[in-house]
Amino acid sequence: MPIHLNYQGTICQKCGAEFVAHKKDCVCPACGEATDDCCDFAAETIATMKDHKQLYGNYFPQSWFSGSIADTVQGIIFELFDNYEIDKPEDFTAFVLAQLGDAVWEEGQEHLAIQVEEIALEVFEIYKNDSDFKGDNLKEKPLNPELKEILPKTTDLPFDIDSGAGF
Repeated sequence: MPIHLNYQGTICQKCGAEFVAHKKDCVCPACGEATDDCCDFAAETIATMKDHKQLYGNYFPQSWFSGSIADTVQGIIFELFDNYEIDKPEDFTAFVLAQLGDAVWEEGQEHLAIQVEEIALEVFEIYKNDSDFKGDNLKEKPLNPELKEILPKTTDLPFDIDSGAGF
């Protein structure tokens, strides 16, 4: 199961824009209003990236669900870093700008473009200095061979889809 942060995002008290308060003294990217909310978003995203890489072989898991603005931004970051590792560009900032250049934002969320760029650069600063991201340190964990021998229980009872328990 993909890992999501407990932080869902921040709603500006002045303009109502949703955003990620990704560092201390963060301001609303839409209107500049200060917020007391704070999430160490880059560090928590790095931790999630490590887990996803080992569990799924990619940072962006196939079953990612965006239920909040924080999930949406994390999903973009995961995809950026999967593409970064494929393309291996020399200039990460130019790469991020090119990747985000064609992004289409929902009406009222255009302010997130600058914020996603800032967060991607914060994540990259941790990424490039973290030895876990060097070489094959984050190889996908092999499936435990004992798990292959677990078989589902069989039953002669009919399956009742209308029952409360489902089985």
